[in-house]
Amino acid sequence: MLEGTDKALIKIRAHHLLCLQGFQGYGYNKNFALGMKEILRVLKSDPSPNIQLVTEADEICGICPNLVDGVCVDCIKIKTMDLNVIETISLENNQIITFKNALQIIDKELSLESIKKICEGCVWMDKCLFFLNKIGSKVES
Repeated sequence: MLEGTDKALIKIRAHHLLCLQGFQGYGYNKNFALGMKEILRVLKSDPSPNIQLVTEADEICGICPNLVDGVCVDCIKIKTMDLNVIETISLENNQIITFKNALQIIDKELSLESIKKICEGCVWMDKCLFFLNKIGSKVES
């Protein structure tokens, strides 16, 4: 998996940029939760690791029980979330960017309306600190 990475490129699905900010220990199972914590640790331990923004299975998907033979069981819905993020923040699929810059762009570019659209139907909405904080702090115009 990530193992210290030493400036290696880490693939991250676009919508996972939101999930990573809202994660608080819940997961599809114990292994997923532990893996997510490790991915967050690696991303936060380096001041600016490079990530590749993707719309396909990434490091996080690799630990998810919903990934079957390399494909998400809900791939159409999940890819739509990824594409909505990429379009909204004006980046491109497979673009390489630092994790820090990606989070700054997410914070600057995502409106309350776009967050609701991207996260609509997500099973973690009621537990995701990113979603809960954003809908609580942004006022619709």
